[in-house]
Amino acid sequence: MLLTPPAALADTPRQQLARAQERLDTLSRDLEIQIEECNLSREQLKAAKRAVADNRATYEKAEAKLARVADQRSRVAAQLYKERTGGHALASLTVSAESLTDYAERMAWLDITQQARTTAFERYASTRTTLAASGDVLEAAKHEAAGANATAQRSCDATRRRVEAEQDRIADLSAEVERLEAAARERSQARRATSTSAPAAAPAPAPAPAPAVSGNAGVAVQFALAQVGKPYAWGGSGPGSYDCSGLMMAAWGAAGVSLPHNSGMQYGATRRVARDQLQPGDILFFGSPIHHDAMYIGNGQMVEAPRTGLNVRVVSMDRSDYVGAGRP
Repeated sequence: MLLTPPAALADTPRQQLARAQERLDTLSRDLEIQIEECNLSREQLKAAKRAVADNRATYEKAEAKLARVADQRSRVAAQLYKERTGGHALASLTVSAESLTDYAERMAWLDITQQARTTAFERYASTRTTLAASGDVLEAAKHEAAGANATAQRSCDATRRRVEAEQDRIADLSAEVERLEAAARERSQARRATSTSAPAAAPAPAPAPAPAVSGNAGVAVQFALAQVGKPYAWGGSGPGSYDCSGLMMAAWGAAGVSLPHNSGMQYGATRRVARDQLQPGDILFFGSPIHHDAMYIGNGQMVEAPRTGLNVRVVSMDRSDYVGAGRP
């Protein structure tokens, strides 16, 4: 008779729960990276759209100036034609001229004016042509950025669905583990009906309060702390939900400081701060590539929008993937 080896036995619900949590942690990290990549592609798309709009505005100005110069050039050409062909304007010019020298100077002025108008016309025509070509390039860049943004969003959506499915599985397994452990506790209590109950565990100490902070950093810290308990949401920048860089952008935005909606770009937009020089309000960066950030609030703590399924919270800043800090 063959016996089933222990290694082949079905996992217990607790073992299944542990493995599901490991998968969720991996998926959550992947999703966090993809979300920040999506935020970056969205910032790049916004920049491409601004470049197209600026180029279009400049082109329209050049076109309007070209039309004015063309009109002026036509009027000067007509004036020269009249002067040189004996039109009515010639008599007026001759009568008003004080001498032949004066008359010659007036004709020379008309020639110079026409030449200047022609030069200006050619210059603005060249500028308009250059701007039109630039516009084509910028439009192509905008479409490319839009495509990259759409691809990043699809990737985020696919991973988020996997995260949500794993969270549902964890919820079911957690309920099953709780049911089994409750039944085990009831059996144990029945066997030890005469035993005294073990003393209740002392509650975990509350985190130390953040020190008072003034100025812009104080505004940013208080804003971030006021969001504690609100849900994490990809692309969220408030007021109801946030992702990590969205929370930093909104918090410092409340203090009048503009930051891009991407943790890597925020790293590049801030001044480096040594770990032993941290002050409340500084932004802490994590991961390689950088895909998470949070706000230092003092006493080794930070406020963060962690990941899908969790709410904005205050936690220790100690993480193994700490990269550095920046001060807006």
